[in-house]
Amino acid sequence: MSRLLFAFAACLLAVSARAEPFQLGILQPTPARAAELKAAGVSHVVFAVSWDRFQPKPDTIGTAYVAQLRADADAYRAAGLRLVLGLGVQYPPDWLRNLPDARFVNQHGDAYINRASGKNVVNFVFNNALRERQRDYLAALFKHLGTDWAGVRLGGGWYGEVNYPDASFAGKSNCYWAFDPFAQGAKPGLPAGVKPSPVRGWRPGDPSTDHASARLFIDWYLDSQKNYHDWQIATVRRHYAGPLMMLYPSWGIRPGQLDAAIAADLAGTTPAEKNGEIQRGFDFARFIGGIRDPHVWVQCTWLDSNPEWSDEASSDSARWSPPKYLASLARQHRPPLRVTAENTGGGGVPALNLTAKRVRELKLDGLYWAFGPDLFDGKPPELADFATALAPK
Repeated sequence: MSRLLFAFAACLLAVSARAEPFQLGILQPTPARAAELKAAGVSHVVFAVSWDRFQPKPDTIGTAYVAQLRADADAYRAAGLRLVLGLGVQYPPDWLRNLPDARFVNQHGDAYINRASGKNVVNFVFNNALRERQRDYLAALFKHLGTDWAGVRLGGGWYGEVNYPDASFAGKSNCYWAFDPFAQGAKPGLPAGVKPSPVRGWRPGDPSTDHASARLFIDWYLDSQKNYHDWQIATVRRHYAGPLMMLYPSWGIRPGQLDAAIAADLAGTTPAEKNGEIQRGFDFARFIGGIRDPHVWVQCTWLDSNPEWSDEASSDSARWSPPKYLASLARQHRPPLRVTAENTGGGGVPALNLTAKRVRELKLDGLYWAFGPDLFDGKPPELADFATALAPK
């Protein structure tokens, strides 16, 4: 089995044709499997931290948890694996969630609270006090765990990815998450570079002359998310000099879709709004085009997304898969940015085969498989299945 996956890794190295080695990584690994993963050809693992366990009380470090993190990191490194740090800001501690105005608020007045793991996020976009707490947490994280990482994952929203909360919430649809007191200018406390809504009181779906209010609102809404996107890069860069892997989920807003939504005053009637792409802020062209740090990597988290209407050969980029679209944005960037990806998880052997196909076709710089436990559950795909999936055609 180990020889088979080693052959898989070698195949990936050949097809990637990169100056640096291809990264073959695993999400949700376990230290007990470290030697087995390394022997099989895996080179990297995602080392995930949970903020709530690291800092269970304000200005208090969970010493037992930190000791366990260090021991686990040592075990992976002793096996020869490289570690990519997951910051865990999608797991904020309860004391942070309970700070004033910590929650996103939509146009209906609903505060966003979701108890599901990885989704119970707070308002880092518009609440500067929360960003200051995140800044302090990151400083403590690197102080206690060091900087020996092959990369650091960024995103800051659901599951640590770049996003606003869901477009559907509390029985309501078309939710935009920019109606807290800071965002609406009713209270001071916005982060540097973020301004209050330019159309205070205007709500998506309200008519506006020449759709001017809709255009002003959505540009501000997306630029505010971009501010947090860029802030993460600058903040982590104070402590760490290596690759920063920004996680971009979902399909993304494609050319022309934003204009169509504006023409309908953001009423939620266009396909990109019905899918939540616009409300959740998936304007990847805006974000990637504004990156100024050449060591930011673009990471797609929907590598195996494959709706029936998609078409990789189409001249219409709206029909491309998420990895193809993100790779095109990364390579149009000057200088070009490196591109890695992870599958969505599940899907069995068909998902593995599609993942392998896209790794080859797009010449990706790395693959992070979701999830490690699935490779040891007795059901395909297992470790040995990777070599077959990546064999030359």
